Amino acid sequence: MNDERPVRRRRWVSMRGRIVAQAVLAAVVATTLFGIPLGYGVAQSFLGDEQSELERIADVDAVSVAFDVAAGRTPTGLGDGQGSDSAVLVAFYGTDGQLVAGDGPRQLDPASADALGDGRVSTANDIDGQLVVAVPVVDGDTTRGVVRAATDYSAARWRIAATWVGMLALAAVAVGITWLLARRQAARLAQPLESLAVAAQQLGEGDFSSRTARSGIVEIDAAGSALDTTAGRLGALVTRERAFSADASHQLRTPLTGLRLSLETALELPPEAHRGAIESALASADRLEATITDLLALARDTGAHGTPLDPMQLIADVQATWSPLLARHDRDLAMHAEDDLPGTAASAAAVRQVVGVLVDNATVHGAGTVTVSVRDAGGVLAVDVADEGTTRLEVDRLFIRSAHRDGGHGIGVALARTLAEAEGGRLRVSSPLPPVFTLLLPPQPGVEGS
Repeated sequence: MNDERPVRRRRWVSMRGRIVAQAVLAAVVATTLFGIPLGYGVAQSFLGDEQSELERIADVDAVSVAFDVAAGRTPTGLGDGQGSDSAVLVAFYGTDGQLVAGDGPRQLDPASADALGDGRVSTANDIDGQLVVAVPVVDGDTTRGVVRAATDYSAARWRIAATWVGMLALAAVAVGITWLLARRQAARLAQPLESLAVAAQQLGEGDFSSRTARSGIVEIDAAGSALDTTAGRLGALVTRERAFSADASHQLRTPLTGLRLSLETALELPPEAHRGAIESALASADRLEATITDLLALARDTGAHGTPLDPMQLIADVQATWSPLLARHDRDLAMHAEDDLPGTAASAAAVRQVVGVLVDNATVHGAGTVTVSVRDAGGVLAVDVADEGTTRLEVDRLFIRSAHRDGGHGIGVALARTLAEAEGGRLRVSSPLPPVFTLLLPPQPGVEGS
């Protein structure tokens, strides 16, 4: 047992780890699929902002240069509109592509030269490590040159890199939160499953009282409910089988005693009388078989069974079974039956077992004559079993099943009540002193007692 628990714990931890790993992987994939396009869009946005700023500066200087060129002057003051602390280099190039004024390479780069050819703004993201925007200087329909504005590309890269780092940090935070939530969810999922495994283990060890806790997860709770139902059914089955063992040992004692008595009597008879003794022993064996059949039906919870009760046949069966046993103890059995008894739906086998328990109880724990009376109790068939004992019955404890009750009534009367209720009847104590038990049997269908 001590070796199995760590193994089971590692198994659950592994399951939790797989849940967490799958959740984190899903978060990483989702963040990546969302982050890559977003990062690309951010980079393009930053580059667009830089290019827009360069184009603005170049446009301002292009207007100023156009006046200077029209007046035949060399352009001056290039880049004044950008601010004193900006790193933008502005230069003016003539139609031959040579530097005329400002800061820039002596020869116009090929990307910027396109502005001379088509008269439109030209941009380039990385020309010798620079972002470049070239704006043509136009006089009417004639292109007079190009204003080139450039800035260090590394500045834009640093801005993009810093933003990407921030995005990665946010992605890491998102993945971390996903990891924490996944651990919590994995624990929520694994704990009830572990409870199911423990309950199943206890069920396998014979503890049918084990029940699973509800987790709030429909599927897991359904499995737990099914396991609890199985445990309850197995527990009831085992309880019935154990009860059958106890009931059988109690109920078979009387038929076995009668069989033994018949055989002992045969030993004392001459050979010509053996046939009658053998027939008596066979009758006792038949009663023993009937008792076993009744107890098996009770143990399997089959409910009412057998043929309906015939009160007169009950009187005859009790007389044949118990008169010899009571006579062996120098005691008498008195039988009484009223005329016009009401019918009952109870089976003869069940009633015979109940009455047998009550007579046996009177034989073992009572004294004097045992009286069995069958009467009409207001339209309901009643069977009274009384004796002349002087010990007051403990009614509160009488029907509690116990196989080890000193001087008490053991499992007998508890079994009798169970049999009576299984047939739809009732067994009660009519008088604690002298002891009188009354068995009330259900009427036949369609017949109501008054």
